[in-house]
Amino acid sequence: MALAGINLNTCRFCLHGRFVNGNVKGRLMRIYHGKIITLDADNRIFNYLVEDQGRIVHVGDLLPREYQHNHSTVELGSRVLLPSFGDGHMHFSNWALIAVSSFDVRKAKTIRQIQDIVRQFMARNKKAKAIIAFGASKHSVMEKRLIVREELDEVCPDIPLILICYDGHSAICNTRLMEKFPDKVKQMAGFQADTGQLFREAYFAGTDYASSLVPPLELVRSIIKGFDLLAEKGIGLIHATEGIGFPRDLDVTLVSLIARAQTRRNRFQTRLFFQTLDVDKALKRNLPRIGGCFATAIDGCFGACDAALHEPYQDNPGNRGHFFQGEADLIAFVKKANRAGLQVEMHAIGDAAVSRAVKAIESALVDFPRKDHRHTIIHACLIRPAELKKIAELGIGITLQPGFLISPLEPAEYLHDILGSRVNSSSPLRSIIDAGIHLSGGSDAPVIDPDPIEGIYGACNHPYDPDQSVSITEALKMFTCEVAWTTFDERERGSLEKGKIADMVILNQDPLRLDPGELRSLQVEKLFLHGKAYQPGMGLTGMLWHAYAGRKEKV
Repeated sequence: MALAGINLNTCRFCLHGRFVNGNVKGRLMRIYHGKIITLDADNRIFNYLVEDQGRIVHVGDLLPREYQHNHSTVELGSRVLLPSFGDGHMHFSNWALIAVSSFDVRKAKTIRQIQDIVRQFMARNKKAKAIIAFGASKHSVMEKRLIVREELDEVCPDIPLILICYDGHSAICNTRLMEKFPDKVKQMAGFQADTGQLFREAYFAGTDYASSLVPPLELVRSIIKGFDLLAEKGIGLIHATEGIGFPRDLDVTLVSLIARAQTRRNRFQTRLFFQTLDVDKALKRNLPRIGGCFATAIDGCFGACDAALHEPYQDNPGNRGHFFQGEADLIAFVKKANRAGLQVEMHAIGDAAVSRAVKAIESALVDFPRKDHRHTIIHACLIRPAELKKIAELGIGITLQPGFLISPLEPAEYLHDILGSRVNSSSPLRSIIDAGIHLSGGSDAPVIDPDPIEGIYGACNHPYDPDQSVSITEALKMFTCEVAWTTFDERERGSLEKGKIADMVILNQDPLRLDPGELRSLQVEKLFLHGKAYQPGMGLTGMLWHAYAGRKEKV
């Protein structure tokens, strides 16, 4: 990823509006010439952008006279400049641990191939203390079933192993881990000792326990490297949902610490959501946000058939899904968080769960009105029209994961089997935007790899109802300005406008000239945060120094 068009031997640099020949006394002003996709409120496109000291000082079709002698110009050519991407919902530390220190079986086509992946990992990691892996799906393997405990034991008999399913709401454990589980986990709903499979409450408790076995240093190294992997995808802002069972909420502590170091070093922005129903825990850490999945999940998911529905599942008339909290308890939680001035987000996939989320937020706003709360529903896969209208009226945002729509791990045929015709109205992106609701995009990583281009492709190529697809510009905004808006960052970033921070990305080609089916050909060439190219490779010592120096940075 190299910059073209800068001649460092002959250029004359402009510093704070003054031209200096041959003697650089500070960081240079930089001009970008080519197609500048601003993604501002009017979707304007310009020919020039000027950045100075990390801020955008000019965007326009012409270059003002005071900048015309500055030869430090990046000529974009066929490439384009647009705001850096954001990921509006991801389980950052969980994803980083799997991406850096563990393995993923999503590409396996048979159970034998899953075993081979485990076997190869074990050969390289014989001293592992515990293994948290990801990606099991009965839909992507020839056998059309999940791997079971005994099959994991064949390739990993001695080290505790949990293989989380693609949906992030069920898992399979080997015998070594099941033997270590506390009795309370074994007695929970969804615990299946014979197969080693965990669903419902047993899944969350089992995942929490497995997380507690991970060495802290391994988690630290994974988080540090995770930021570098995100930057390769052009991501400069994430909404990280943390709190999955590490002792004393270690993941919350470490993500906060390392995120501040990254903000200090690279100006990478992290907005942390604490996944807890204990409002006081968020307040004690001075966090302005609370919620996410796990402890704050209202229901399950389609993969485990425990997403809460108003009408029964098509293939099981006795099943309407599962609520993880009682309605009164949920309302009490949102009321307390809202009164404390916190921003709340909640996982809700089924239409009954969305209804409950809306009722809880509405009750909280009646109890303590707030005009600009930015409370958010994550996923919102099925939404009744009446709820859609109320979401707009209450000013609730929605964060959706369009990359999941095109995932082979949960194919349309399966959703048709369990939902019937309701699948055609799921994830109604077009209807959400037309209702005037702020719609941001995320990955729910590790459920989907945090790749905004894949999410943009999914949003523009809705597989169930093409009429619910959005325009390329709208999809770009889902992963830029809308992510910024969700956490009150829109005044500083999310679009390329004069006065805003120069968080930008260069793409290899112009997305607005592509057909929706060609969007996967986009590639990130360079990420700039606060005007500077992202610098990977922060070590432990550097992390500690930058974390101390940046201890007042917000997360």
